[in-house]
Amino acid sequence: MYNNKVENNIKNLFIEINEKVKEIITDSKDSSIATQSIMDYVSSKITAASRGYMTDIYASLSKQTLSEDMFQDSENANKFYELNLRQQIFDAYQFDINDLATYKSGIGYKEINRIYASLGVAVGTLSLGGILRAALTKSLNIPLVVIIAGAVILGVGTYLQAVPEYNRAKYNASVDAFISEIEKELLLWVEAVEEFFKQQVTTLKMTL
Repeated sequence: MYNNKVENNIKNLFIEINEKVKEIITDSKDSSIATQSIMDYVSSKITAASRGYMTDIYASLSKQTLSEDMFQDSENANKFYELNLRQQIFDAYQFDINDLATYKSGIGYKEINRIYASLGVAVGTLSLGGILRAALTKSLNIPLVVIIAGAVILGVGTYLQAVPEYNRAKYNASVDAFISEIEKELLLWVEAVEEFFKQQVTTLKMTL
């Protein structure tokens, strides 16, 4: 990954997430309460952080691009700005954390499945990174929190289906595995955003 700052921020984010999730498990009386609380917390936490990641990625990559000899020419630099890559990236995702309430009150499994089908992602092979990478290259009007919340709750269900009763040790192990997978997927998403940016710049260079 090119952007070490974002990578480190994600790692620190998941240290915090892991600590909070362990508190949730300890304080919850049963697995259903714990699972819902984990979904709410992880979804909102990642969504809130994601806007900052997008800003950091764009700032870093645009600075690198504009430092190249080709873009010292003001006309070429203006053509780069005309790409409006920052807006393209932000348009691929919505960042309103209040959408979590919409998700909780009105979007169920059927809606989640419809959303993922519109992304061309098979429901049986859901991954947060894959879903987010698909969203980047398609024109979609899907709140980021809905994408994440759907992936989290379905992922939690997949990881925890082997824990029929609230066995805290087994539940902890399953949640640890799930959170670790989410972290990997978020890093893959950041790499995909970087790749999208670079592809757009490469296409521009061919016209200059």
